[in-house]
Amino acid sequence: MYWPGWFIFLSPLIGAPIALAVGKRYKSLAGIIASLAVGGALVASIITFFYVDAGTVVSNSSKLYVITGQYAYNHYLWFFNIDIGIFIDRLSIMMALMVSFVSLMIHLFALYYMKNDPNKHVYFAETSLFTAGMLGLVVASNLVVFFLFWELVGLCSYLLIGFWFFKPNATAAAKKAFIVTRVGDLLFLVGMAILYDSLVGFPGLGSNSPLSIPFLINNASLIASYIGKNTLGIVAVLFLAGAAGKSAQFPLHVWIPDAMEGPTTVSALIHAATMVTAGVYLVARVFNIFYAAAPFALYSVAILGAFTAVFAGIIGIFVNDIKRILAYSTISQIGYMFAAIGLGGLFGYAAVPLGMFHLVVHAVFKALLFMAAGAILIALMDLRDTRDMGGLWRKMPMTVTLLFIGSLALIAFPGTAGYFSKDSIISASWLYYAHYGTAWSFIPWIFLATGSLLTTLYTFRMFFRVSLGKPRSHLAEHAKDPSVWALIPLFILAAGALLLGLIQTPFYKFITPEAFVPSVPIYIEAIPITLLAIGLIVTYVLYGTDRWRHMDFSKNRLYRLAKNKFYLDTLFTNIIAERVITPVSGGIATFENAYNNAVDRTGAGTLSLGSFFRKLQDGVVENYFVVLIIGISIVFIIMLLAGLM
Repeated sequence: MYWPGWFIFLSPLIGAPIALAVGKRYKSLAGIIASLAVGGALVASIITFFYVDAGTVVSNSSKLYVITGQYAYNHYLWFFNIDIGIFIDRLSIMMALMVSFVSLMIHLFALYYMKNDPNKHVYFAETSLFTAGMLGLVVASNLVVFFLFWELVGLCSYLLIGFWFFKPNATAAAKKAFIVTRVGDLLFLVGMAILYDSLVGFPGLGSNSPLSIPFLINNASLIASYIGKNTLGIVAVLFLAGAAGKSAQFPLHVWIPDAMEGPTTVSALIHAATMVTAGVYLVARVFNIFYAAAPFALYSVAILGAFTAVFAGIIGIFVNDIKRILAYSTISQIGYMFAAIGLGGLFGYAAVPLGMFHLVVHAVFKALLFMAAGAILIALMDLRDTRDMGGLWRKMPMTVTLLFIGSLALIAFPGTAGYFSKDSIISASWLYYAHYGTAWSFIPWIFLATGSLLTTLYTFRMFFRVSLGKPRSHLAEHAKDPSVWALIPLFILAAGALLLGLIQTPFYKFITPEAFVPSVPIYIEAIPITLLAIGLIVTYVLYGTDRWRHMDFSKNRLYRLAKNKFYLDTLFTNIIAERVITPVSGGIATFENAYNNAVDRTGAGTLSLGSFFRKLQDGVVENYFVVLIIGISIVFIIMLLAGLM
């Protein structure tokens, strides 16, 4: 057994109950125990990285991913034909490194952020369990095990979003997140059921479990031939629906802005290291299924991601809550990752590192942004409206400088890590269009390039409002930086946000040797940068000064449409939930109640009848003869009436 691989998720899984039990008596130790447990996962991931790196990963001529060389694969029979175990190849170890590292940084910052919370031992136990769930699905060897950890991640997000359960908004947001993601989870489960049912009896199955991940990704083309490309395409789209729910893609994105009611470090954990990245990882993990299926499967991934990138970016421009702005930026950036993997219809497995590199880079700078925002919110006593901030660059120079670095990486400013990860996706989408030359193939590029402008607009609208001008509230006037010690994790993440671009090519090659950095004509490459520059100028003119305070678009229909988030919340809550699901649920509940009552009445009648007959058995022989004579008489009367006598 390869123990370091198992220890990747066992360390935080064991740490969670210990942090809870010890922290209940010694609260200050809970965070330290949870941080050590997550740190143990990071150490195990680093050891496994060198183990996996020692092997050789090659691809065949059909561009399907073929595993050869060294990897960690331990599995054991669980039920009839479902195995349980770990499967750690180059893709999963990169994901495990990211999750454990970013989660550790967040845990270290949470030692400062949650220091005064009376239930911090519960918080750290839950965050440790959250990290364990994410790492468990990353290294899972079977889709069933993957799904169990997938659900654990959903449960932990529910607990942590509603951590401050005494706030009605927090409990409502937790329930909303849990219910919305269940929609995607159900579709994912249906996809697994179809795949499992289709593969039972498959001659090429051998001794493998039908849902074994290494079996699926190594035999995708044979599976497509056996069950049909269209059937496999439907399975892939159902998987995509599950991924969309977890990763907050349109139209299942509505839970994530409300999820900002939890502690800011939870938001960082959800948006950077866990939860929303799980969906992207699912599509990357079973990429060969998408690739071998009918072409509509991968194209659906590309279109969904590209559209969500623009859609969320538009809404982000009209939001004033600093955490919600970052939430919409996450939805948009996750869209870039999906779009990148969806381009695999042209690039094959080389598209996976495109999306995964942006996932890793995004995790680093998004954790930085959220924790910088968390430090600001502590200083401003949870004042979240950017219209009431201003002048914080002078009041909190270290924190706002870190926020500035994260913002530059988010808009893909040239030289930052975000530039290398994001603009490569836009370039790849142009190559996709150049190859196919159709209107449909042009959609991903136009959406993703437009996203460059939108990202700059909502990011620096937020930043200029927060940092420049004069303080616009008493709290902003008296804000100050936390201690340098508290900001050390943020400094580390800031260094990553600036420098991770240096490992772009090695990262691509580590995932798959056939990967490459997309190259397009200079005038095409210049378009996203030009849009970025336009966005910076516009936001500085409007929000670097007081001009924005005199603007009023409230009578503009397009403004109201975007401000109300295209009325999707109204559609889901007021129409679908209240006018469809609630009446239908009420009808089902009424029928169920009536059925239960009927069953209860039947039971009660049977008992009464039994009691009546029981009373006849009184031991008096004369009474038995009377009953016998009455019964015989009734039988004779019936026979006479029926003409049988």
